[in-house]
Amino acid sequence: MSHRPTLRRAALLTSSVAVALVTCAGTASADTSAPYLSYGSRGEGVKCVQAAVNLAHAVSVPLEIDGVWGERTQWGVVGFQRWKLGDSQADGIVGPTTGDKMMEVLSQAPALADQCYDYLPTHY
Repeated sequence: MSHRPTLRRAALLTSSVAVALVTCAGTASADTSAPYLSYGSRGEGVKCVQAAVNLAHAVSVPLEIDGVWGERTQWGVVGFQRWKLGDSQADGIVGPTTGDKMMEVLSQAPALADQCYDYLPTHY
């Protein structure tokens, strides 16, 4: 028995609540001084990148959220960038442009977006 319809309904409800909260409270952004993230990075920022890639379904098999940027995370980030920014910007580095898009995806899960607030670089 598949639980996908239930999960989709829960995701829709969660995103609706998130939109309502953002509308009332304003938009959250990440830290403009957060360092760029790339292959070999480790820590909370990488966990946020991995979560954003998974939430965006940018990879066919979800990434392990372990905070270690290896080959699978690299492929996931490049896939995320191709989808959200186009092939010309798929460099595998999370700077402000990619960080903006990742925060948009993470806003679907407000608690996760709040957790990642200080770790992803953005323009604002």
